[in-house]
Amino acid sequence: MRPLKLIISAFGPYAKEETLDLSRLGENGLYLITGTTGAGKTSIFDAITYALYDRPSGDIRDDSMLRSKYADDATDTFVELTFLCKDKEYTVRRNPEYSRPKSRGEGMTKQTARAQLRLPDGRIIDKSKKEVTKAIEEIIGIDRDQFLQIAMIAQGDFRKVLLADTEERKKIFRRIFKTHKFETIQNRLKEEANALYYQFKTSRNNMLAYAGGIVCDTTDDETVKAVAQAKNGEITTQETLELIKRLLLADGEENSFLLQEISKADETLGAVNAAIGKAEEYAKSVAEYDRKTASVPLFVAEYDKAKSLLEAENARLPERETIEKQITLIEKELPDYETLDGLQKSINVLQAAIADNGGEKVRKETEFAQKETEIKLLKERQKALENAASQTEKLDAEAVRLQEYKARLETLGKDMRALEQGKKQLAEKREEYAILSERAKRLADEYTAQNKCFLDGQAGVLASSLAVGEPCPVCGSKEHPVLAKTPPKMPTEAELKLCKRAADEGLEKAKEKSAECAELSGKSTALNDSVLRQQETLFEKSGEEITLESVRNQFAKTQAKITETLQALQAERAKVMQKEEIARRLPIEENTLETIRAKVAFFDTTIARDKATQAQQKSQAETLQKKLQYKTKADADNAIRALRQQSDDLKKAQQNAEKDFNDKKDALVKLQGEVSTLENVVKNVCKINLEEEQVKKNTLLLHKQNLQAKKEAVVARIESNKNSLDAIERTATESRTLEERFKWLNTLSETANGGLRERDKISFETYIQTSYFDRILRRASIRLQKMTNGQYDLIRRVDPLNKRSQVGLDIDILDHYNGTTRPVNTLSGGQQFLASLALALGLADEIQSSAGGVRLDTMFVDEGFGSLDNETLRLAISTLQDLTEGNRLVGIISHVEELKSKIDKQIVVEKRKEAGTGSYCQIVIG
Repeated sequence: MRPLKLIISAFGPYAKEETLDLSRLGENGLYLITGTTGAGKTSIFDAITYALYDRPSGDIRDDSMLRSKYADDATDTFVELTFLCKDKEYTVRRNPEYSRPKSRGEGMTKQTARAQLRLPDGRIIDKSKKEVTKAIEEIIGIDRDQFLQIAMIAQGDFRKVLLADTEERKKIFRRIFKTHKFETIQNRLKEEANALYYQFKTSRNNMLAYAGGIVCDTTDDETVKAVAQAKNGEITTQETLELIKRLLLADGEENSFLLQEISKADETLGAVNAAIGKAEEYAKSVAEYDRKTASVPLFVAEYDKAKSLLEAENARLPERETIEKQITLIEKELPDYETLDGLQKSINVLQAAIADNGGEKVRKETEFAQKETEIKLLKERQKALENAASQTEKLDAEAVRLQEYKARLETLGKDMRALEQGKKQLAEKREEYAILSERAKRLADEYTAQNKCFLDGQAGVLASSLAVGEPCPVCGSKEHPVLAKTPPKMPTEAELKLCKRAADEGLEKAKEKSAECAELSGKSTALNDSVLRQQETLFEKSGEEITLESVRNQFAKTQAKITETLQALQAERAKVMQKEEIARRLPIEENTLETIRAKVAFFDTTIARDKATQAQQKSQAETLQKKLQYKTKADADNAIRALRQQSDDLKKAQQNAEKDFNDKKDALVKLQGEVSTLENVVKNVCKINLEEEQVKKNTLLLHKQNLQAKKEAVVARIESNKNSLDAIERTATESRTLEERFKWLNTLSETANGGLRERDKISFETYIQTSYFDRILRRASIRLQKMTNGQYDLIRRVDPLNKRSQVGLDIDILDHYNGTTRPVNTLSGGQQFLASLALALGLADEIQSSAGGVRLDTMFVDEGFGSLDNETLRLAISTLQDLTEGNRLVGIISHVEELKSKIDKQIVVEKRKEAGTGSYCQIVIG
């Protein structure tokens, strides 16, 4: 890849558009990028890198920082690079995102970042910045990081690489040669080994915790001592397991013995309980016999009383029969009561209907009168609104006219303000023009004076070369009576040219400002004519000057009239709506009036009919009432209920007396039977001593409780020890497995991470990197031998200085003059520069090789030559010259004066003389 043409605009220190035709530098050889410090030499490489990869060579993260702080608002920021790759020409153009003034109006707008790539066949890729960058990576074959490592050799950075230790150099190579995956393997092995160790330790701690659950009989001191040793981890896991098994065996035998003893106690306790039960049952029967015998006289008295009450109730049966006959007579008359009831209800309903219809008739008559009045008022209002529609049209037209007049006043106000602003701007431009015109005149006068002085000085120069007797080259005379003299402050030709350039630039700026004034003046005149025409149209000729204030006043008056007109229009539109509403309502209201009239007639007819029917039913009710015993059916029903209640009470009293008699009789018979049965039981005397049997029972219960407590303690020990045994056996197996896996995995991790004792501290990643590093050092040594006349080689240190630090990427210097090997940091400053340059070139060669043999036809070497003596500088330049063999250009970025005389092809970068105007660059050949 070789750059052919670079255009930089408002980028970094370059305020204006700068074009470098890089094809003028040829296809090979050295060229120098020179200039004052801070002028922007490295920015050229930044621009190339940005054009290719959307980021400069430095660490700028914000695109807005790429825009030149010296650029004016009208200059766009962009970089355009044309380059050759595999004999095909490509052009890429990029601009960053930045803020610029709006082209119309005031304020700022954001310029969106864009990228565009033109392919050799003319196709354009401009979908997105990322797609353009991806396409360039595919074309060139390397990404930005590889490009910077191959194409840009920054001496200061590579001196750090030269003097770095293994750890620092490992980080650099990790980034360059993508060895992260090997570091990942190391870290993964270390993490897994640490995790296994933690699991193993946890497993061991768990076994101690499980051993804490071992329990034993505290009466055996030897056993207690053994258990304490197991809990404290003082015996082996196997010994702990055997101890638990012995404890389980002993407790199992103890548990069997206790079960037998408990069974014996249960048998004895059963016999005692049976004897106690018999004694208690006999005592209970004696007490029950005494109690029931005493109750017999009471039951006999209750029986006699119930018998007397039953006989009394049976004597009241005739009274019940008389009441039942009275109920039957009243029930026969009940249908007549229902007829009478129906007549009364019908009479009441008719009375209510007559009253309701009468009231409704009065209301309808009132409603009829109100509706007649309402219709009359609507007709009067309708007549008053006859002219509302025509008035609305007039006000509507007036509102439209006023709105148009207001808009034209608003336009006039804007134009008058613009005219006032334009006049002010024109006055400012004319003042600027006067200053520039005066300056141009002064510069022209200065140039005229300097030119005259220069021409006059030429005569003096010619006169100084004349000799007596020799002809004058101007007039041919051989006599020179009065010789011209050279003025004391005669300018040089270069100074005269600068003066001429300044005069021309001054005149050009004055012309530009004059053109601006002319343009503003034309715009102002056109706008003034427009304002006058608008004023003639909108204002009556009164002879007074029309000012912006008078336009504002007229605008306010017009706005007030518009408001007044719109209010009146709204009122008239409301009247039109009222008129339309009245026209819609009148027919409806008139129909409603007729409906009310018909309702009044209907109520008259209905009231007359109901009154006739009511008189007839009243006569029928009076005749029927005279025949009945009670006034209403409710009175008859009440009489029936009272009589029936008396009959029911008599019947219930007789039933209750009969039931009570039977209950008392049954209770007496049952009690007499129970007394007879208990009498047979108490005749046989019980021979069991209840108190002695109770003492035996209590003694047996206490003995059984003691046995049960011992058994529960033994069972608890067995359960706890079984759990501990299972847990320890399970954990012991797991612990052995973890320990075995940890041993070989930890060895593998220590090997991969360079942590084996008494071995070199070389990690897996470092070991992989040494293969790259050896090739880099071989390539670098070829360069270094030439630059040191065969004295030095760079070699990788094989025997580390200590066994404690990470090694494998340390550099020694082999001195062929005395056959010694020593650390590279023992070299002098100039020798370190040559070694670091050789290392940088070797690294660049290796990166190109690892990138698939990609070759860049242009390289840059940034600074680092200022501290070299002449001989070392010559050797370094010679080495760089070797890089140009074939078709390769090598650019040296430096401000060292000696290089200017050694390298003919140069890109010169300088700051402009005017402060705050940025830098410029140009290619100088020869």
